[in-house]
Amino acid sequence: MLDFYIESDSKRRQLRQCPGGEHVDGFAGWLHAAGYRRRPAQLALRAAAHLGYWAAARGIPTERFDEQLLDAFACHLASCTCSHAFRGHDDYHTGGARRFAAYLHTIGILAKHDTEAEALAPLVKGFSDWMRQHRGIAQSTLTNYMPLVAEFVAALGDDATTYDAGAVRAFIFARASTHGCGHAKSVANAVRMFLRFLAAYGHCSAELIAAVPRIAHWKLASLPRYISAAAIDQLIAACDPTTAGGARDRAIILLLAQLGLRAGDVRDLRLADIDWPHGRLRVVGKGRCETWLPLPQAAGDALLHYLTHFRQGIDDDHVFLRVHAPLGPLPSSGPISKLVRRTIQRAGIQTPSLGAHMLRHSAATEMLRQGCSLDIIGAVLRHRCIESTAHYAKVDVATLRSVAQPWPANGGSPC
Repeated sequence: MLDFYIESDSKRRQLRQCPGGEHVDGFAGWLHAAGYRRRPAQLALRAAAHLGYWAAARGIPTERFDEQLLDAFACHLASCTCSHAFRGHDDYHTGGARRFAAYLHTIGILAKHDTEAEALAPLVKGFSDWMRQHRGIAQSTLTNYMPLVAEFVAALGDDATTYDAGAVRAFIFARASTHGCGHAKSVANAVRMFLRFLAAYGHCSAELIAAVPRIAHWKLASLPRYISAAAIDQLIAACDPTTAGGARDRAIILLLAQLGLRAGDVRDLRLADIDWPHGRLRVVGKGRCETWLPLPQAAGDALLHYLTHFRQGIDDDHVFLRVHAPLGPLPSSGPISKLVRRTIQRAGIQTPSLGAHMLRHSAATEMLRQGCSLDIIGAVLRHRCIESTAHYAKVDVATLRSVAQPWPANGGSPC
């Protein structure tokens, strides 16, 4: 595959003869499989050669390329005085060197060390494993919890038998007061789950869990953030179905707006989750709960259009992939919220928020306007309790007006 990117025989020879050059052909094949076009791949190959020469001059073999070395190489680029043909100062050397190291990881030349996991206290690492195996927690939630739990252990020590209610509450109040209500709830939830883990394995008393305070936050105190059906149509129209990015984004927005899926649901959607003959979609949501939902016609058409004409044929079964190299699944639910934000800005509409979750609220309120009961809405949104769905009843102004009692003219009590 090196011939595809490098036409000159002499350049190919130079690349193969550089330190680490025995991996250059494989690296070129890896870049091609990841969807890199000619010029970006040429720059990455050049960066790999530069890294090889720089490391060899310091007596560092290819097998010892690690994160510390890559950081040192990035610093070297600011004042590079190398004399070989692949020298340079540009940013593409940094990115290309890291891609080369990633390729070496995939073929087993470099051992991939999880330095963050190695630095965790045993209790914290055990908590992480427990949450994954027994609680079915989403990785994004665990990513939020882990720094808080690590802080908790650092503050109170790794001997859970010494924990008491006063120390637990003092930690939560100190951390919760630094930001808003959302952060305070995250702190309390993380500590509560950690104490449940400790109690499950007998490291502390289960009674200590009750020491975690409830953060005052009433679910029904605010109105759902949503946009109208007309605004949804504007969002959909802002996606160009003749391009790979537009076709993908259009299918995603329709799934969010018509089925009320979470961004993580869309990110984790697999090809086997689409039951075309029966027109339905399998969604594995929070707690690994599996649900089959009907696939609306418009969303199904947009999904089929994207899969047929624009989805890259790579060895990955995620429905939605990146449209630019390196090809592959979306790394998290974050890019889905970002594409919704970009589409809102492109459509030029005013919205109460810019994230993907607003479309979930919009789907619920539209179903309510169409006459769907709260039970049906809760089933589509996969709520575990009716209280969560009741949040949307406040936007049904017509029904609320019909049950509202008139205000007494004399200022007395209406009861």
